[in-house]
Amino acid sequence: MGVVPRGNRQTETSGITPTPAPPHKGEGFIKGSCTMLELRTDQIRASFTTLGARLVSLDFAGADVVMGGGTDADILAGDWTTGAVAGRIAGRITNSRINLDGVEYPLTKNFGDHQLHGGPDNFSVRHWNVQHTDNSLTFSLHSPDDDQGYPGALDVTATYAVNGSTLSLDFTARTTRPTVINLTNHAYWNMSGGERNAFDHEMQIMGSRYLPLNDLLLPSGELRDVTGTRWDFRQLRPVGGVYDNCWVLDGARGILKHGLTLKDPVSGRSMEVWTTEAGMQMYTAEHWDGVFPGKHGPLKQYSAIAIEPQNFPDAPTHPDFPSAMLRPGEVYRQRMEWRFAK
Repeated sequence: MGVVPRGNRQTETSGITPTPAPPHKGEGFIKGSCTMLELRTDQIRASFTTLGARLVSLDFAGADVVMGGGTDADILAGDWTTGAVAGRIAGRITNSRINLDGVEYPLTKNFGDHQLHGGPDNFSVRHWNVQHTDNSLTFSLHSPDDDQGYPGALDVTATYAVNGSTLSLDFTARTTRPTVINLTNHAYWNMSGGERNAFDHEMQIMGSRYLPLNDLLLPSGELRDVTGTRWDFRQLRPVGGVYDNCWVLDGARGILKHGLTLKDPVSGRSMEVWTTEAGMQMYTAEHWDGVFPGKHGPLKQYSAIAIEPQNFPDAPTHPDFPSAMLRPGEVYRQRMEWRFAK
């Protein structure tokens, strides 16, 4: 999901404008400009910044296939979600409220009356601590109790690693009080390196259902069969249009599974996304307006695709969705892999 509201071609647009996210200045967090870090093999090279534990670029087969800003200033002046870890809750929370064990917690709003990607001061605009080894980077962040309204002090790690043509990301989190969590990486991908737009890509999603949205771009609570609809990507086919939805992946949550394939048919570059989560969010950068600064010029509308393995958006609002609850003594774990080929 992007940083500003947009239509999903199911409904009319809502006209809600989110609050811009400021750079974090709280105690216990690194301050200052970004530090660029790199992981590489003989097949891929990935660069990262501490701002949002962010994937900034990934070079594969002669192209950088990650789109977005390349400096702190450009990222914060434009789309601050690009390549970052979104949290505590990726996606939207209806009415900016959660109910845990019968206690209601108001959350900080940044999308009209709702919350988007964890609030205005979310994980993607904070500098994380980092430890670097030869083939991995472990980012860590402490989120205090009542951060953006969420109960419990939360300690999060995000470990990126490279092996051959695969980049992986493992999350862990622990809390001091019952809370909710749904982390993802919010990278925008273009397998042509920016030569062609989102619609020219081919995609396969291993999901036989998806989450329809209401007129406020919030999940309606329904899980709808994709058969006979434009949301049926069970066979590799052109993207061909605007999307902003989450698909229900076939297979059990907690088991690493192939969730999505993205391919540029001209160059032959492709990426498989594997995940342990229940859902796969896909969004075609409708809000990019040709003004947001990017690494190679302004970010043009529909010029990339955000692919976000995660639990279902707004899960705390819908008791039938997979649980986002995390309790003291438990460890939240999630793994995703990006497997590149040509």
